[in-house]
Amino acid sequence: MALEGLMTEFFHDCTTNERKREIEELLDNFAQQIGAWRLCLYFLSSTRNDYVMMYSLTVFENLINKMWLGVPSQDKMEIRSCLPKLLLAHHKTLPYFIRNKLCKVIVDIGRQDWPMFYHDFFTNILQLIQSPVTTPLGLIMLKTTSEELACPREDLSVARKEELRKLLLDQVQAVLGLLTGILETVWDKHSVTAATPPPSPTSGESGDLLSNLLQSPSSAKLLNQPIPILDAESEYICSLALECLAHLFSWIPLSASITPSLLTTIFHFARFGCDIRARKMASVNGSSQNCVLGQERGRLGVLAMSCINELMSKNCVPMEFEEYLLRMFQQTFYLLQKITKDNNAHTVKSRLEELDER
Repeated sequence: MALEGLMTEFFHDCTTNERKREIEELLDNFAQQIGAWRLCLYFLSSTRNDYVMMYSLTVFENLINKMWLGVPSQDKMEIRSCLPKLLLAHHKTLPYFIRNKLCKVIVDIGRQDWPMFYHDFFTNILQLIQSPVTTPLGLIMLKTTSEELACPREDLSVARKEELRKLLLDQVQAVLGLLTGILETVWDKHSVTAATPPPSPTSGESGDLLSNLLQSPSSAKLLNQPIPILDAESEYICSLALECLAHLFSWIPLSASITPSLLTTIFHFARFGCDIRARKMASVNGSSQNCVLGQERGRLGVLAMSCINELMSKNCVPMEFEEYLLRMFQQTFYLLQKITKDNNAHTVKSRLEELDER
């Protein structure tokens, strides 16, 4: 098709700057035409050319963010209906940067039209998260929504910004419940296969010190359970859920939202950052896939820790404050103990050097 030829020519090394300017002008003129979006919708569903898809999405982005007021309501309705269908049909085969851009374009529509004209915008995101097949897609949509609607750019009126924030705040409890559920489910599901009996109180494991210090043998036992081995899909889902949490924590009122169980779950995942054995195994086994797994596990720890740092930097004082403070202390102490537990100072030093500095 002509567009594909033009895009390929534009990005070709041999194309002169003058020709590039000509092509740019042609593409800009096309984008300004009323109804250009229909052709772009066709391009998106029928081409596998990355340049063409990216250009088509840019046309939609421009239409929604700069010309939306003048678009006939029937056309708006069609766009609101077609783009999510397209995303649902192709999200597994699209390159990740095209998929993310398409998510952002749909969120841009929500930014303009939710809830008055696009009443099921957020409900659809929650449904995607709850269906196992589309959980990752729902989490990407949720994070994009948090980024674009909670802290919107300057092109929205103050009243609209406030309306969007209030609408999102109404959804916070449901969202936090879903994210906690995802993380807990993955942890519990994989813990069953990884579970080995915790060390006995006489074995001199770190549980002893923790128990004596906090008179809480049950929590020490729980913390000494081995870290589960996650498959790649579960790691991906957990990293998306933790990224969503970290962004939500940057703007939601924390005091009414943080529960002890959510805090415990985040700390569970922080343990992945202390697990040097996973990386050692990766380097011993040598295969690139193992190395990637080791890095991913470490990354889960970093993402969880960034959630905790977000809470601490905001001086979060939840309603169940004493329980929160105790858990924060217990779990932080446990992580510190885990990475420094060795009689040999040299071993501790080398272990600390291997950890991600975050």
